[in-house]
Amino acid sequence: MEKLAILYDASQAVLSTFDLDEVLQRILAIVRDQFRLENGAIYLLDPETRELKLRSSFGRPEEMVAAPVPAGSGLTGAAAKLRRPVYAPDVSREPRYIPVFAATRSELAIPLMVRDNVVGVLDFQSEHSNFFSDETVDLLTLFSTQASIAIENARLHSLEQRRAAQLETINALAKQTASVLDLKELLPKVCALVLESFPVVSSCAAR
Repeated sequence: MEKLAILYDASQAVLSTFDLDEVLQRILAIVRDQFRLENGAIYLLDPETRELKLRSSFGRPEEMVAAPVPAGSGLTGAAAKLRRPVYAPDVSREPRYIPVFAATRSELAIPLMVRDNVVGVLDFQSEHSNFFSDETVDLLTLFSTQASIAIENARLHSLEQRRAAQLETINALAKQTASVLDLKELLPKVCALVLESFPVVSSCAAR
């Protein structure tokens, strides 16, 4: 019960911010401190490439875990594909394990789910075999639900902020160009404002 109370308080702390990077850091800080884990990482799923990409970690050199993970690859990818926790108490007996750290003896990967959709994976490794007890796996899985909600809330908040900023820019653009009547003067002005205000791949040119 004490662990559940701690996780409840921790969940409220995670849900109290809408900054995605801060949410991710809080999630890892909570699991590190409450479960005394040696290392941990959060991978978020790229909806376009369907790859898991490292967004935050502790206890690991990031350059060693920064490569994208295809869904279904390794224990992390398996957790995303199967949509359930995947635990290898002894990685030497787990064919899906991809060796990254020589000292790793056990690994736990837990999918982050929002409305039956995978948004990422929590991944933890230990230098000890059979490190994660059934209770720990259950508690971390329970906490992952709150973590998923916090991540989704932060993403939605960021999206709304971007949309609001774009709408404000469009209104400003309309005001700046409303008085321009000459088409040859208008098109370059609109083009310049669009390129200045929005991330675009290619430039536009007046014809």
